[in-house]
Amino acid sequence: MNIKPEIITWLLNSDPAIRWQVMQDLQDLREATYIQERQKLVEKGWYAELLRLQDKDGLWNQSLYNGKWISTTYTLYLLKVFGLVPFNLQGLAACAQLFTQGIYNQNEIRFSRNQKLQDLGITGLILSMCCYFGYHQERLHSITEYLASQQSREGNWLPNASAKSTVYTFETTLIVLEALLQYRNRYPTGNGLEANVETKGQEYLLKHQLYLDGGKAMKTNWISFSFPPYWFYDVLTALDYFQRFGHNKDKRIQAGIDLIVEKQNKEGTWNLESKHPGKIYFEMEIPGKPSKWNSLRALRVLKWWGGG
Repeated sequence: MNIKPEIITWLLNSDPAIRWQVMQDLQDLREATYIQERQKLVEKGWYAELLRLQDKDGLWNQSLYNGKWISTTYTLYLLKVFGLVPFNLQGLAACAQLFTQGIYNQNEIRFSRNQKLQDLGITGLILSMCCYFGYHQERLHSITEYLASQQSREGNWLPNASAKSTVYTFETTLIVLEALLQYRNRYPTGNGLEANVETKGQEYLLKHQLYLDGGKAMKTNWISFSFPPYWFYDVLTALDYFQRFGHNKDKRIQAGIDLIVEKQNKEGTWNLESKHPGKIYFEMEIPGKPSKWNSLRALRVLKWWGGG
């Protein structure tokens, strides 16, 4: 895939969190080069600012989950997206707080009052981040096994057993699939996790071509590309997951690829189309304007899809 040099220049003229990923994912530069750029994250920019805002106990905003998007859960999520290196001490301290304060029945994470409410999406988010950052806890294996056991026969996951939760099945399914990907990255042998769990989950998304029912988008916000996506589902976020997974180029992905191509601006960029309301520590991009984050994600998806 040929990317216009001026687009690469535009992307590189940005925060270190974007630059190092452009070097790795779009320019295919040597590891020594983009690692050197990645190391600048702690010196300046969004990443360094978030690390400075962390409390001494490892939390942000003295909150595990509430107070989106300035809670510990979503700040750590953002640092993962930025590329905070695994085994970073501040990342591990946050993982420890989320895990030890949220563990329920040895196989779930619950942050609700008195841990009364189940939410497999939250469990998936925390599993994903703990595995990514290298937080070592034997119960991560039981959490993974529990998530696998909660998969429906159709391949999807629901947040809980409530009838109202069905509206969030695509969101929860994608979160759990991302968690399983991070788990396999951390534990390559899978520790007994059956491969068909991921295959079935992907199939659930693919049989809908990621977002379609009868040729129409099942939800309009799924075709509006946001960043950060947080726990929300949209086509670009789903495709970025398949790009990271790497070895499933099912032809039913093409509908999502076509949507990305359709949304590309004439100059070769993509806009930040929507923003999820809530408190944030700082603004990164303006809705309705060209987005370096969305352009980076779209280009690496297209590069992966066109790579044979």
